[in-house]
Amino acid sequence: MLLVSVSCSFPLQTVTYTECGTNPAVARILNQTSMQRWMEWVEQLSGAKPVSVGGEPTLIATRYSYAMFTGQPNARAFDYVLEQVRQWVPASQIEVDEYPYTDAERTYTWKNLVVTLPGTTRREEVVVLSAHLDSIVVREGNSLQGAPGADDNAVGVAVLLEAVRIFSRQSFERTIRIIFFTGEEQNAAGSRAYFADHPAADIVGALNMDMFAFDSNGDRCLELHVGTLPPSDTIGRCFMTSAYANSFPLTFDYLTTQASDRSDHASMWSKNIPAVTVMENFFEDNLPGGCQGVDGNPFYHRPGDTIEKLNKSYAFDITKTALATTANLAHPRISFLEWITR
Repeated sequence: MLLVSVSCSFPLQTVTYTECGTNPAVARILNQTSMQRWMEWVEQLSGAKPVSVGGEPTLIATRYSYAMFTGQPNARAFDYVLEQVRQWVPASQIEVDEYPYTDAERTYTWKNLVVTLPGTTRREEVVVLSAHLDSIVVREGNSLQGAPGADDNAVGVAVLLEAVRIFSRQSFERTIRIIFFTGEEQNAAGSRAYFADHPAADIVGALNMDMFAFDSNGDRCLELHVGTLPPSDTIGRCFMTSAYANSFPLTFDYLTTQASDRSDHASMWSKNIPAVTVMENFFEDNLPGGCQGVDGNPFYHRPGDTIEKLNKSYAFDITKTALATTANLAHPRISFLEWITR
């Protein structure tokens, strides 16, 4: 697949077009992140580095929803992320979204975290960037004691933290809503609960980040789970165009009828929200020009899902593409100098 600089327009629900090609305002945004900063989030969220929560040092050994919301001291990921976003945005733009989760034994109160960055001229149009915060281990280990989930899905949460940190200092025409879902490992409980009691008609597009940092064969190929809702094609094409325009050497499986429903985007599709999930080459799709074979993480849902297994350069290019895609869809306000030099 050729890597070229392009400027394209695609229909997006009620929006007439969105530019997803070369954009100096987006380039300026991408210059504000770094692999080191992004990777530090991953290390902290997966227990490779200690963090401070409420002024107390702690190690996030697990992000299992049952552990995060029952006060376990080794599972303070939600509290940590909430403290971080409070540094960058006012309380009026942060929602701690409580929802009930019921299993065979009892009903629990779990929480999603939602950060809203209001737009300027088109604030009633919302672009969603999401990832699931929770983790799990199965078949071996104990999720209550240790579920590092570096690939699944600390890498996605790190994208969201970088987005809040950087986007909160920018100006966009559309509103950006950044959602940290929990309970994803329990049949997408958090996202299903969120869209059950939050309006969705204002969402013009959503990008969901889930497990995209394993690439053992070095082919830099990933899966875009686009589905069959026609407006979702806008998001998928914008993601690819954003990669090409910024010269990120990535290739893709572009999945429509073959798309998986195994992440939070399925909760959005059920509400007819145009949404795409970004994932490493986890499934064997055999698409012409796409990923070859299967290159899924063998440590998926295991205690071995740690930072040493990640392809950091590949994952950071995906991170930057996600930031560029979200910025392009939200339409950043550009300076006069940027406008005349486009």
